[in-house]
Amino acid sequence: MAMFPAKWRLIPLVFLLILALVACGDAYSNPTPNSDMVKGFKAEPVTNNGNSANGEKVFNRMPCLSCHTLSGSGGTEANAPALDKIGVTAGTRVAGVSGAQYIRHILIKPDDASLPNYRKIMPGFANSLTSTEMDDLVAYLLSLK
Repeated sequence: MAMFPAKWRLIPLVFLLILALVACGDAYSNPTPNSDMVKGFKAEPVTNNGNSANGEKVFNRMPCLSCHTLSGSGGTEANAPALDKIGVTAGTRVAGVSGAQYIRHILIKPDDASLPNYRKIMPGFANSLTSTEMDDLVAYLLSLK
């Protein structure tokens, strides 16, 4: 049985190391919500009473479309997820959390989002929106179906 040269014996080890780093990097940048994060989502109101027409005005003055896309306009989907169906998908992102809870919490604490393949670059808007503006923005985003 012939032996491989020493430099070739390292290839499987290097390959396994690369796989481990990729797996850890993905887990770090896209964590599954832990129980504390889920509590944060669930602390938000289950429903929302905002005005979606006013929320659209709030949305249009914000930098959302710098990264997100909506109806084919805005940033690239490589930066952030498209918002076209966020009113439907938001309620499916974290088990036991409503769409209103998810959207509001992500607007306040975007680092709690657990979306594969996206960098965490979204700013939080807790200090830049009034509670009425937040309600209206959530209503608008929930209307996107």
